[in-house]
Amino acid sequence: MASPNPQANRQRQRPPPRKKACQSCTRSKVRCSLERPTCSRCRSLGRVCEYSTTLDLSHTNPPAEGSENTDLTTLVGPQPPTAYAMPIAVPTYLDSGSAPVSPTRERRHRPVGSTRDEQSGLDFTKADLIPASAAESIRDRWLRPYILPPLGRDEIPKVYHPFTLQYISRILATYPRFMLKDGKAPPLIHQSQVSGGSLPQALANCYSLVRMWENAVLGSEAMVINTIETEMERLSREPPSQHDHDLLSSFQAYLIYSIMLYFSPRPAAPAAVTDKVMITLMELASRTARNGFFCASEMSHSRPSWESWIVVASKRRAIFVMYLFCSVYNSDRLLPNFIADEVRGVFAPEGRSLWEAPDRETWEREYDRHLLIWEDGMLEISELWRSADTGTVEQRERIERWLQTVDEFGMLLFGVTAHIHGC
Repeated sequence: MASPNPQANRQRQRPPPRKKACQSCTRSKVRCSLERPTCSRCRSLGRVCEYSTTLDLSHTNPPAEGSENTDLTTLVGPQPPTAYAMPIAVPTYLDSGSAPVSPTRERRHRPVGSTRDEQSGLDFTKADLIPASAAESIRDRWLRPYILPPLGRDEIPKVYHPFTLQYISRILATYPRFMLKDGKAPPLIHQSQVSGGSLPQALANCYSLVRMWENAVLGSEAMVINTIETEMERLSREPPSQHDHDLLSSFQAYLIYSIMLYFSPRPAAPAAVTDKVMITLMELASRTARNGFFCASEMSHSRPSWESWIVVASKRRAIFVMYLFCSVYNSDRLLPNFIADEVRGVFAPEGRSLWEAPDRETWEREYDRHLLIWEDGMLEISELWRSADTGTVEQRERIERWLQTVDEFGMLLFGVTAHIHGC
């Protein structure tokens, strides 16, 4: 006998809803274990695991125009998918002076207080560094254009050709754009810092804000600049971490923001980089420099741990980038630039095979080879400066040996120093 209500009959015969993958696995187009409340993939990556509701949302009413739930996509455009980008939403701290990290960010990016990455087996708390005495000089670097050199010291400002400054500017301007692709990093951030299961909070926010900035539609620039400035203020006021990797990450993020704004073609962005920003940048550089530019093993010409080397190699690169950026900033304001004597003995960037090593075993093998190549001592950045040895056979041999191995960042430093000092 047929049911008196055909509609109700069809509803009773409808099959149960098929289990659906979580939103993260769906976006990544991978198989989901369907475990609740967190699937195995999200659990291993430290992500928030969210499942779509079983309600049919096709008939729900859209939010009223101007409501609080309006998606910021209408302002900044569609955001490319990423394994670590925080959801693009209006920050809850825009009007707050302290700018705390939003709860959404804390859920998606676990604060890396221990700076340990279980997925890649890296533990940055075990970095064995030698404290540096140059940290105070780096912090006060901004004063150099305004004070006379010490008595008895005839310090001559470096002269930059306009084309040299243009060369530096064009290359630095590309660094934030490295972060628009999943798993990519600019040359001052090591790949292991962004490819593991979790990111330091400063870099996680930086990746998301760079994407927000690059995808901002016309008319939203002021809002995005305000968001970036708020995050920069948060980094400047944040109590220094006890972990060197977190200090380094904050400095790297602040440097990326400064470069991104200063070299932006949008009229309002460069004005956001002021003397106060540069002073803060050098303060953050000083914090991370205080713990050292060298691994303890480097000083005895032996192989350090991979974690220790990643921290100091990234730190040295970030410091060099800061000096290049400061050179452009000072030159634009007709201020003199001086040689960075405080980093005279710091090693020049090591070769591509070390910087791009994909795993610990490969890196250890390449570092052992690196030690054999440099039995006479690692190349120091000051060897690229003008000195009594410039042009000697021994000096040129060491520089050419270094040039055979370096990546694009090393060639940038060589190009700039060759233009200024001659090699």
